[in-house]
Order: sequence, then C-alpha cells, then structure tokens
Amino acid sequence: MITYGSIQLLTHRPKLLVDSLFSRSMKRLKLLLYLSTGFMIVALLNYYSFSNCGEKHMVKKEQLDSIRFILVPGAGRYYPNGSRQNYAFLGRVDSSASLWHQYPHMKLILSGYEDDRWYQEAHDLLDALMLKGVPDSVCILDPNSADTYETLSNYKERYGKEPFVIISQEIHLNRALWMASEMELNAFGYKAGEYPEGNPRWFVIKEIGSRLKARLEIWGWISHQRIVDPLS
Repeated sequence: MITYGSIQLLTHRPKLLVDSLFSRSMKRLKLLLYLSTGFMIVALLNYYSFSNCGEKHMVKKEQLDSIRFILVPGAGRYYPNGSRQNYAFLGRVDSSASLWHQYPHMKLILSGYEDDRWYQEAHDLLDALMLKGVPDSVCILDPNSADTYETLSNYKERYGKEPFVIISQEIHLNRALWMASEMELNAFGYKAGEYPEGNPRWFVIKEIGSRLKARLEIWGWISHQRIVDPLS
C-alpha cells in the first residue's frame, strides 16, 4: 500500500541526489581552483625571482680572466623527430667555442644525459666543439647528469665554490643561475645563441614545468641518487 510518506520520500530522492552531486562538483571545482591559483602564484614567483637572479649574475668581461671553468649543460643534438638539429644545442656549442677561443686558459665541463641509445649529450657536445677547434684535452665530461640540478650537484661535489660560467639560452640560464645561487655556488651566466624565431611554445611550456621542479628540488621535495666520481 502506497502511503503519503512513501510518495513524499520518492519525490524527494531525486532532489537529494542532485544536491549531493552538486555538492561534490563544487568541492572538486574549489580544489581545482585552489590548485590552479597556487600553480599560477608559483609560476609568477619563479618568473620574477629567476629573471632577477639571472640579470644579477651575468658574467662581466673583466671577471673572465680569473675564472677557470665553463659549464655547458647538455641538450639533445636533434629535435625529437630527428629531422634537424636542436637550436639550443647549436647555440651552446657556438657560444662555448667562441668564449673558449677568447679565453683558452678555461676548461669546459660538458654535462648531459646519456642512455647509450638515444641520448649522448655530453659526447655530442664534445664532438661538436672539436669540430670548432676546441681540443678534447680542455674538455671534462659529466655524462651522468639527467637534469640541471644533477649537473650543479656534480660540479659542487668536485669543485666546491670554485667560480664558473654557465653557458645556456637565457630562459634556461636564469633557472640554472637561481639554482646555483640557492646551492651556494659561485656561478656566473653567459648567454648562448637563441632560437632564430624566439623560444618555441613547447620549450616555454617545458620550462614552466622545469622551474616548478627546480624549486621542489631546492626545497628537498625531490631527491636524486648521487653518483660517485661524477666528472671524468
């Protein structure tokens, strides 16, 4: 037998279900809003703090006579599709060779990721620099660095606070100099040749993620496995 109470319950169930779904949706929307806002704040903080640090630590000509090391972070020699060479790689090679020919007392530390298959970043840098007249006797290979943090950590482990110059494109150079400063390294920046038509969109998006990762690495939220005797 259907009573008035049962009819009332049946009519209210859809409303309760809708209210429940709406409440859950609002909670998810609020969480997404908080996360998006937090990400934007960190991204803006990174932009201004990294840029300011980069400008502050650019090397001056009179400093180069007393600096012994040039650090060249690795970059893939070719774009992912393998059809043409990477402008980041070409710019770092050209600028490193040019600086060394002006200051041949300096040693070049060639860093990068190597997997014995697709990536040979440190050795690719060496091969390209030798073609530009840089002898292998002034090059030190660091083939065990998967990212900028490991590159700087390996340098710190081997040379401590010995002054050095980092050569890279401005957008990456600013991040590297900020990380070096936070790691209490005595690093200076030298801008490498840029992309002919400006930084590609994919590179800018990648750098935003890399800057967030860099801050987490400095805060100790991302750890790295250390490698014994990193430089050879």
